[in-house]
Amino acid sequence: MIYCINHRTWQHFGGALVSQFQLRYRMLVEAQYWEVGRFQGMEYDQYDTPAATYLVWMDSQGTVRGSVRTVPTDRPYMLKDLWPDMVEKGTLPCSLSVWEATRFCVDRTLPESLRQQVKQELVCAFLEFGLKNDIREMIGVMPPKLWQSVFITAGWDIEFLGKEKVIDRDVIIAGRMPISLPVLEKVRDRTGIKHPVLLTAPVNDDAPQASAAVVNFPSATQGVNDG
Repeated sequence: MIYCINHRTWQHFGGALVSQFQLRYRMLVEAQYWEVGRFQGMEYDQYDTPAATYLVWMDSQGTVRGSVRTVPTDRPYMLKDLWPDMVEKGTLPCSLSVWEATRFCVDRTLPESLRQQVKQELVCAFLEFGLKNDIREMIGVMPPKLWQSVFITAGWDIEFLGKEKVIDRDVIIAGRMPISLPVLEKVRDRTGIKHPVLLTAPVNDDAPQASAAVVNFPSATQGVNDG
């Protein structure tokens, strides 16, 4: 399952927020030598604000092994601030219905089969989160290989917004991810994940106030008010 952590829910998750900063440090600073903000084994930047939402996959010990950050584009965001020239199709968004996805990380020490599961659940969680919050699309900047191996392979058709660009020896490209119920159903069919994956609070019998909130949606062919 994927936990949704933001200013409304982080009190339910103990050290999960810190754990995702630690995962980012291991995957981005230690493994890829990114020159970014860090503090005591955590990676962070100026977009880690109360407006951010984190989608995280935790193991049985409560350690975050996969995560991604999303922020609405009605405020400063990475693509607009750092690489606006990478958007050649259309204009840069500024809307609560368009969010930016950044800092996609999956722990490289996991077995390959589990890494694949984490990636697929994060993709489904993107879509469930978007549908729940009236988000019509997400945008992001990633290496072409990451777009292909994570999103396109999972059945999510990506619209690239411009040309590839080389930054610090890494090739990246901006893309747009449309969000709709048919897209979610296509991804679920491609990945074999038939159930909702997004939780807004942990399942914990000792803490009933932190009950799970599972996101459910009707199918594309099923009316909202059947009968």
